[in-house]
This record gives sequence, structure tokens and C-alpha cells, in this order.
Amino acid sequence: MVEHRLMNRKPGIIGFTLIEVLVVVAIIAVLAAILFPIVSSAKTRAKVIRIHAELAQVANAVQMYCDDNNGKPPLANESCSAVSVNDYYELPKSLYRYLSTKRLWDPYNPGRTYKYLAPGWGYVNNSLSKIKLYVPVDYPQCEVEESVAMRSQEQSPVKWVIWSVGPAGACDLFEFHRMRLPIRKQRWYPFDHRGLIVRMSDGRRSP
Repeated sequence: MVEHRLMNRKPGIIGFTLIEVLVVVAIIAVLAAILFPIVSSAKTRAKVIRIHAELAQVANAVQMYCDDNNGKPPLANESCSAVSVNDYYELPKSLYRYLSTKRLWDPYNPGRTYKYLAPGWGYVNNSLSKIKLYVPVDYPQCEVEESVAMRSQEQSPVKWVIWSVGPAGACDLFEFHRMRLPIRKQRWYPFDHRGLIVRMSDGRRSP
């Protein structure tokens, strides 16, 4: 008799009400809003740490090149016909025999290497010419707007500079020169959260 009653009992309806579902969705949305900036910031910081480590490798390669070439750094390469940030100041091919990898790609510039610039002789549109580097007049503080165009290794306190384009990604070559990049500190990450990640010949670097 007991078994018969149990078998004929209507099962209870198990589930959530609409209000309960909406409350759960709201809680998930709030947690996502709180955690997303933290996760995003952690990813950015991890990428920046990686970039600093790879720029240190490039800096060592430049120094080894200088040691083998009477203190002269590799020649920089600028192309006025390719004004995209993707196409100018690529790492010189002569550096790669000092590096353990065929290419060091910039994570913020997919498919392209880190950037390299040295004042003095270099290649402009594949022709040997003088390349300038803008150095702030308050160097080494690098905090003021005013800069001086350095056109020789003897004149410039910065012999070479390497950098990642940083979170901002692309800008064109004209904008690059107008903003007096890459030495000005205000244009560095994290002072500018879309700024460059930089290392210079004297060991100075962005934070």
C-alpha cells in the first residue's frame, strides 16, 4: 500500500523563479565588472614585463655590435614612403647574429619587430643619409616639451634607443616626429597608459 502511494505521488516541480534567475545574473554581471579590469591590468603588466625582458636582450645585442665596431651602433632605417608605424625603424638585420632568435616581434605590433633608432648616418628610403633623434633639452630628466634634433653620434647624449610601440599601437611617421618620440617621458607607459615602452643606450628605461 505504501509503495502504491509513493508510485502515484506527483513529483514536485524543482526549479528557479524568474526573480531568482535575475538575481544570479545580476550578481555575475557585478562580479565580471569588478574582475575584468583586474584581469586586464594583470595581462597588460605581464606583457610589459615580457617586453622589458626582450628589450634587454636587444640592448645587449646592440652593445655587442658596438664592441665589435669601434663603438658605432647599427645604422637605423627610415622610410618616408611607408609612413605607418608598422614599416619604419625595424630592428637592423645586422643585430640578429647577436640574438638567439630570428626575430623579436613586438606584442603590440603583430608581425613587426621592436623599433630601433640611432642618430647620425642611417638609411632613408634605402639611401645613406643623416637620421635625427629628438632629445629633450632637460635630458636626462626627459620631462619637458622642448627638444633638440640630434644628427650625430658625437652630438647626441643618447647613442641609440629601442622601444615597443606600446598599448596605443599604430601612429604614422609624421605624428611620431611631431610628438618628439621616443625620448619624452610623458609619452612612456605607464605615465601615458597608451605610451611607448623604452630602453636607451645609457640604461634608462620606462618603468
